Amino acid sequence: MSASISLSSTEEVLCTLLDATCRWMSDTNPSVEVDGESRTFSALRKQDLDLEDLGCEARIAGGWVRDKLLNQSSHDLDVSLSTLTGYTFALFLRSYLATEAFRTSQLANRLSELYGNENMAMSNVGKIAANPEQSKNLETATARVFGLDLDFVNLRKEEYQGKSRIPVMSFGTPLEDALRRDITINSLFYNVHTKQVEDWTNYGLSDLKSGTIRTPLDPIQTFSDDPLRILRCVRFASRFNYQIHTDIRTCLNGEATAQLSRAQASESAQSLRNALQSKVSRERFGIEVDKMLTGPNPLSALQLLSELNLYSIVFLPPEDNANVLIDTHGQTLDRANVSEQIALQTGSLFQSLLHNSGKYACLDMLPTAWVSAVLSDKTAQRYLWYIIALLPIRDVYVPYKQAAIWSGSIVVSSGLKLGTRNTKEPLTCFHKAASLLSLPILERFPREDQPHFSQASSVGLLLRSVNVPNERLDVSLAGVLLYSLFCDLIPSWHEGQLDEHKAQEIVKIYKEFWDLIQSFHLSDAVNQRPLLDGNQIAEALECHRALIQRIQPFVISWQIDHPDSNDKDACASWLQSLWAQGEMVPFAERAFNSKPKRHKT
Repeated sequence: MSASISLSSTEEVLCTLLDATCRWMSDTNPSVEVDGESRTFSALRKQDLDLEDLGCEARIAGGWVRDKLLNQSSHDLDVSLSTLTGYTFALFLRSYLATEAFRTSQLANRLSELYGNENMAMSNVGKIAANPEQSKNLETATARVFGLDLDFVNLRKEEYQGKSRIPVMSFGTPLEDALRRDITINSLFYNVHTKQVEDWTNYGLSDLKSGTIRTPLDPIQTFSDDPLRILRCVRFASRFNYQIHTDIRTCLNGEATAQLSRAQASESAQSLRNALQSKVSRERFGIEVDKMLTGPNPLSALQLLSELNLYSIVFLPPEDNANVLIDTHGQTLDRANVSEQIALQTGSLFQSLLHNSGKYACLDMLPTAWVSAVLSDKTAQRYLWYIIALLPIRDVYVPYKQAAIWSGSIVVSSGLKLGTRNTKEPLTCFHKAASLLSLPILERFPREDQPHFSQASSVGLLLRSVNVPNERLDVSLAGVLLYSLFCDLIPSWHEGQLDEHKAQEIVKIYKEFWDLIQSFHLSDAVNQRPLLDGNQIAEALECHRALIQRIQPFVISWQIDHPDSNDKDACASWLQSLWAQGEMVPFAERAFNSKPKRHKT
């Protein structure tokens, strides 16, 4: 792999600007106002760092360098400074853009030709103290320059004091900064002065070429410093389809090494898993998992979590919540007995469908419109990957007061801290709907207790009862029905293989169900307003208002069977006919005694 980077015109002028700013500071020792006080460059820069030429060097770090080397677009640029804090450098950069030296430079003319003067301005500088208690003098900054969003931060090293695991950040060298990063392919720098890629770990470029995820230091140290890096290894491995280095697998699986016995390695691995659960905020936890499941290869992420003994940490309710797991019969479940294999098998099905791999013949029977609806809906795919990942706890609950809560909702809200509106409620909708839509054989409709409903209206009322599709939650019928199908295919798996004959019989049931829904436009029934409101029903039948809720499904049924009619009188007449025959509500259940009025004394 070539270590050269091809810059866009915008990136080229940005790098030139960063270089020019550093040279301007070194040559002129300018001043900027910091916290209400005018300070010179020489007074603000870190003095004890040995630099050969410039008083401050600028490098672009991390993901941008990695992505440029992979010929992928990247819009997030992290600028690392050798002797200034990110915030201070951003102030000098803004100051330089206002100087006569810049306005009369070839760079300014170049920018004017490319973008016009309106895009030469720099936005206000945003100041961020990443850890105010530990790093008061190491503020980072954000700004928008030439339409690019930039983060400015000084090169750093981490030091630990006493028994504290909270690092004290200080100025570092490029090597020290590279070694404190999560993986080698994220530790590369692009030096804007030399226009060269710098690989201080000596593994970044080779790992990028070979497709390897490796930590810059021993995995135990890298993960102990920040346990979230464990999940980041999984995310980047699945994103780029890279292999996780043997050292990481050995570390997380507790395998013996030359330095550690089997018992010591096992204890170390468990300690890292405990740290991941207890020392990482659940918000950061959820962000990494969400990026995995919305990335290019969610199945790979799930497989890696399983291989590295991390699946239960991510997709079971947090143990620190004292969550007891119970089954549908109220019996306590052992966490160790919850297996993720059904999620991996179902994920393989879904992946095959998304990529049209032809691995499972039964999927070829699905209607094109149904498949297309899922393929074109990124939100549905996100929901499906989450609900598939939670399949091992589909019938697992957590006791709550006098009831029980589906454990998957606990995972989403407490374990991953994902949003209620955009994740928890939609997945709960999937969970509830799948049980009601299971094996929707058309001969089941209408049900025996629905003799006056047509097959179409019975199905329409079923969709209405599960509230699918749900526009408020952005839950589609195609997504929910596919999940219900996947659930019904679970018994067809045997020793990791899908029984295609049984699977095709089940898919046929769902195909016919889907075709019926489309033929009669039954999805519209979910949001259809009753043709007759409660007052009109009560007036037509001279019934007590407490019975309205039991009668309204009949109104919707009539509307489904008469899609082109808005004749309220015809609908009311049909209701009156059923009412007179003792249908809808049996005669014995129609009497309601009004509460006696209380008289003042």
